[in-house]
Amino acid sequence: MSETTGKNVVSLLEEHVDLAISTVKKLRDEKLALEAENARLNSDVVQRDAKIQELENLNSELKETSELARLATEEERAGIRKQLEGLMAGLAEPDGTSGATDATSRSSEDEVMFKAQNKE
Repeated sequence: MSETTGKNVVSLLEEHVDLAISTVKKLRDEKLALEAENARLNSDVVQRDAKIQELENLNSELKETSELARLATEEERAGIRKQLEGLMAGLAEPDGTSGATDATSRSSEDEVMFKAQNKE
C-alpha cells in the first residue's frame, strides 16, 4: 500500500507543479499585457500633452492678435472722434468764418466717408 500511496503523492505533486507552471505562465502573460497597456496609455498622455501645448500656443497667438486688433480699433475710433469733433466745431462757428471751415469740414467729411466705405 505504501507504493500506491507514494504514486498518489507523486501524482498530486506533479499536478501541483503543473498548476504552478500554468499559473506562472498566466501571470507572465498578464504582466506583458499590462505593460503594453501602460505603454499605450503613456503614449496617449504624451500626445495629449503635445496637443495641449499646441492649443495653448494657438490661444496665446489669438490673444495677441485680438489685442492688436483692439488697439487698432481704438486708434481708428480716436481718429474718427477727432474728425467728428472738428466737424462739429466747424458747424458751431459763426457764418462769417465758415468759408475756410467749410473746406476743412468737407475734407474731413470726405475722409470719414472714405474710411466708412473702406470698412465695408
